[in-house]
Amino acid sequence: MTEITERKINNHFSYDFVAKKVFLIKTSRKPGYLIDPVAFFIALVAGPLVVTAVSFWILLIPVFALVFGGPIYLVMGTPLLLIHLRRNQASVRDLMSLGFLAALALFPILGVATQIVGEQILFNGGFFLLAFGLLFGPLWPGAFGAIYLKLRRDFYAVARPI
Repeated sequence: MTEITERKINNHFSYDFVAKKVFLIKTSRKPGYLIDPVAFFIALVAGPLVVTAVSFWILLIPVFALVFGGPIYLVMGTPLLLIHLRRNQASVRDLMSLGFLAALALFPILGVATQIVGEQILFNGGFFLLAFGLLFGPLWPGAFGAIYLKLRRDFYAVARPI
């Protein structure tokens, strides 16, 4: 009988733990975190609303940011936040970094879309909106993180095997 870390292949070869990673054979994974669904969805909606309510007096820019960036935040931010919170302990700083990187990732997408469509006005308008996205990109997930950490129940704060 072979050991747990070795297995015969075609009755000739055996592989070890390193080969398991190369061939994507399932091995044990590090523990993950359960996501509190109620706290997640309340924080997902309340995060941008709180940032807008606190800072709307700045030339009404946050109100327009909520209108233009809100759908992008929900479509792009929801899966990113779910993946991040499932694999990592929640922290406001990490979520703000994730939001900033997500906003930066939209710039190459805008460039490719401009080349495909061939309209320079798309790039100019999109660049203007994404410049504000670099400001609100970290603020909204930061507010999300603060709200989520306040509302999350203790059961969901412990790492568990996935």
